[in-house]
Amino acid sequence: MNNQKKALLVALAVAGVSVSGPMVKWSLSCGASPVMIAFGRMALSFALLLIPALKSGELQAVVHAPKKQVVLACAAGLLLALHYTCWMTSLSFASTFVSTALVCTQPLFVAALSDVLLHEPIKREAVPGAIVAVIGAAAIGLLSMGTEHGSLFGDALALIGAAFIAGHWLTGRAARRNLPALGFMTFVYGVTALFLLLISPFAGGLRVTGESLYGIVVLAVACTLGGHALMTYLLGFVSADVVSFALLAEPIGAAVWALALFHEQVTFPLLVGGLTVIVGLMLYTYGEMKAGKQ
Repeated sequence: MNNQKKALLVALAVAGVSVSGPMVKWSLSCGASPVMIAFGRMALSFALLLIPALKSGELQAVVHAPKKQVVLACAAGLLLALHYTCWMTSLSFASTFVSTALVCTQPLFVAALSDVLLHEPIKREAVPGAIVAVIGAAAIGLLSMGTEHGSLFGDALALIGAAFIAGHWLTGRAARRNLPALGFMTFVYGVTALFLLLISPFAGGLRVTGESLYGIVVLAVACTLGGHALMTYLLGFVSADVVSFALLAEPIGAAVWALALFHEQVTFPLLVGGLTVIVGLMLYTYGEMKAGKQ
């Protein structure tokens, strides 16, 4: 694959991921519950991947993997379900840009959990970036309180969602090891949908409208398959550093989509706070890369 094609596919993947927040917000405005949006997204993604995963034998490989790997894969699905429930609910209270910027702090939670659970301390070179990102997140929380553009509750839900997705990535990394990507994604998406179904009575129920179904289809096709799955595929052609840096554009892309689709604007103070988070994450990622090359 030539560099021009790689760059195009990375840009398409970022565009797909970026539309997630606006589509969730649009589906919420159409009357769907957050847990229904998440369930529909995961169930449809599972259905679209099921036949290819079965035909290739990759899903069977995951199902018949050692028990510990299967249990960890199920745990990854539960954490993903909790992530979607918290983050999508946050979009009922916070602006698309703020919620997406806060949920993108997941690398900091990965670092914190790695330190506590795996005894892998954060790299010294990455500490300044982490501090800047935390300052930006705190600024967003303070500036959101009592305004029509967000709330401390919505900000907290987005951060909790970031913690859950960090746990998902760590658990998934431990579970996958030598398992095939397509089979693993299909299995986890199916488990996630099942857990969302179980969570639904305690999280607003599976409320849906005909109009909101369009948003759910876009989330499954454009965001999950055209975004996250495409990024996973691209890891075979570009470095993880490229993918990590590219995904930092998600909050900006989400803000652009939100402005274009339903004229959602971000106040200047919240924009500064969000950009501070993004700059901090860029510095953090660069610090991790620099430490890894030493």
